[in-house]
Formats: sequence, C-alpha cells, structure tokens
Amino acid sequence: MKDARRTELLNAASELLATNPTASLAEIAEHAGIGKATLHRYFPSRDDLMLALGYRALEMVTLAIADSQLEQGSTAAALNRLAEHLIPLGDKLHFLLNERILDTHPDFAAADRATQAPILALIQRGQADGEIRADLPAEWIRQHLNYALYGTWQIVHEGFIARRDAARLLVTTLINGIAAK
Repeated sequence: MKDARRTELLNAASELLATNPTASLAEIAEHAGIGKATLHRYFPSRDDLMLALGYRALEMVTLAIADSQLEQGSTAAALNRLAEHLIPLGDKLHFLLNERILDTHPDFAAADRATQAPILALIQRGQADGEIRADLPAEWIRQHLNYALYGTWQIVHEGFIARRDAARLLVTTLINGIAAK
C-alpha cells in the first residue's frame, strides 16, 4: 500500500513539475491532494523527491532503451527507434534536466552512466561500422543526443513540431547536421 501511495505522489509531482519546474513541496503536496507533512513522510526534502524522480526516470529510460533493440539494424535505424521510445517520455522527464541534485549525487551519477551505456555502445558500433564519424568522441555524440532529446521534448511540448515527426527530425539532424547540401 505504501509503495502505491509513493507512486501516486511521484506521479503527481512529475505532473506538476512538468509545467512548473520550481514548484515547492507545499505546491506539490497541494497538487497531490495531501498535506505537506504527509509528503514529508515519503520525501523529507525536495532533494529526496527529485532523487526519487530521477531514479524513476532512469527506470523508464532503461525500459525504453531495451524496447528499442539498439543492437539490431543500422545505427540510424536504432537511433530512430530509441528516439521514438524516448520522446513520449518527455512530459515526465524534461524538467529533470536542470536538477542539481542529479548532477551531484554520486550514486545517481553512476546509475545514469550505467543507463546510458547501451547508447554509448550503439554510437561506438556506428563509429566502427563507418555510419557515424569516428573523429568525434563517442561521449561527445552521446551528450549531444541527450540534449537534442531534451530540446525535442521541449519543442514538441510547445507545439512547434508534431510528436510523430520528432524522432525523424532528431535523427536526421544528428546524423546529417544542418548544413545545406
């Protein structure tokens, strides 16, 4: 029962934080329909809540990566599948980009690196196969992909592009760049 309540609180928090990333614990509690004291029983501080949301995000990303079957097909096709699986998560994840606790917590940083390892391996495979430039560090490319995903989530959220076009636009831009041919 407690786990179900915790999940409900995480859902309510991510829902509110998606539209108001600076929401206070009091605002989150109000949005969840509970008192601040109840929220504090589950998450003693905002950092604790953000860390829990971060770990939940890693679980969602891990499932999306697994569902993307990155080891199959061309690098571009695998990147497209990855984007198609990750873009729908944007509403639940994009607010985490600027959360300092996620950048400074050593256990979370290690978990994040482990989550990102299959993506890095895909990029390295693409470099070895000649599909992706080998003169750029694989980690550089992976970081650009991550930030491009955040940008894609934002632009879809703002209504500038349709979600159905987002993966194609992201991968095309990543693979081909923006230079006119």
